[in-house]
Amino acid sequence: MYASSGGKLGVVLFVMITGYFLLDKPFRWRRIISLSRQTIYFSVVVAILAFLFEGTKPDLLGVLKIMFPLVMENYWFPTDFAIILVLSPALNLLVHNINRRNLLFGVLGSITLIGFPVIVPDVKNSVIGLVLAYILGAFIQKYRLNFSNIKLFAVLVLVVVATVVITGLLITESRSNEFIAGFRLFFVTGFNVSAYSAAFLIFMIFKQWEFGNIKIINLIASTTFGVYLFHDSRAFRLYMWHEIIDPTRWTGLSLVVGLSLTVISVFAVGMVLDILRQMLFLMVSNITRKLKSKKMSFSEMGTTNF
Repeated sequence: MYASSGGKLGVVLFVMITGYFLLDKPFRWRRIISLSRQTIYFSVVVAILAFLFEGTKPDLLGVLKIMFPLVMENYWFPTDFAIILVLSPALNLLVHNINRRNLLFGVLGSITLIGFPVIVPDVKNSVIGLVLAYILGAFIQKYRLNFSNIKLFAVLVLVVVATVVITGLLITESRSNEFIAGFRLFFVTGFNVSAYSAAFLIFMIFKQWEFGNIKIINLIASTTFGVYLFHDSRAFRLYMWHEIIDPTRWTGLSLVVGLSLTVISVFAVGMVLDILRQMLFLMVSNITRKLKSKKMSFSEMGTTNF
C-alpha cells in the first residue's frame, strides 16, 4: 500500500517536467504522434508477452485498443497525457496572462480541493490532477523559483514522515470505519496533497542540482515512459506481479531484498525494451528517409531528361 502512494507522485513529477519545458514551446502534433507510436509498440510487446506466458489472445476490442491505444484508452495515463498536450497552448496562455499572486492562490486552492476528498469528494477526474501538475511546472519555469536545497530536503523529510504516519493511521482506522476506508484509498492512490508537495520539493531539488550533460543519465531518462508502459499494462501486469514475481512469498529481510531486486529488474527489462524501440524506430526512420531521397532523385532525373 505504501508503494502504491508513490505512483501518483511519479505521475505528478512527469507532468510537472512537461509543463516546465513546454511553457514557451509551440504546439506540435508530432508529440501526440510520438506518444501514440510508443504506446502502440508497448501494447504489441505486452500482448506478445501475455500470449507467450499465459496463452491469452486479444479479442476484437483488445486488437482495437492495441491499434488505437490513445483513443481506446489502453492505458489511462497516455490518453490523459495526450489531452494535456492538446490543452498545453491554452494552459500556457493561462500561466502567462494571470498574475503571479492569483495564479499561485488558484493552484494551491485547487490542489487543496482535489487533494482532500473530504472537501470535494466527487472530483475524481485524473485530467484535472494532470492539469494542475502541468500548471505547477509551468509556474516554476515562468517565475524561476529557487530555494535553499537544505530547506527543501528538510521539508521533504517532514512531508515523507507525515505521509507515512498519516497513511499508517488511515490504514489502521479503515478496518472499522467505511468513510476512513474510502479516504485511505484516495490518500494512497489519488492526486493527494502529499503527492503534489513531495513532487514539488523533489523537482526543485533536482532542478537546482547541476549534473551536466551525462549521456547515461539522458539515455535512462529517455526510457522511463517506456518502463511505465511495460510494468503497468492491463494485459500482462496481473500475471507478472502475481505469478512471476509474487511478493507474498517473501517475509522479513527477504521481502526488502525481493522488492528491491524486483524494482531494479522491472526497470531494467522495461528500459531494454524501450532502447530496442528507439533502435527500431531509428532504423525505420533512416530507411524511410533513404527511400524518399531516392524517390526525389529519380524525380529530378526524370525532369532533367524531359
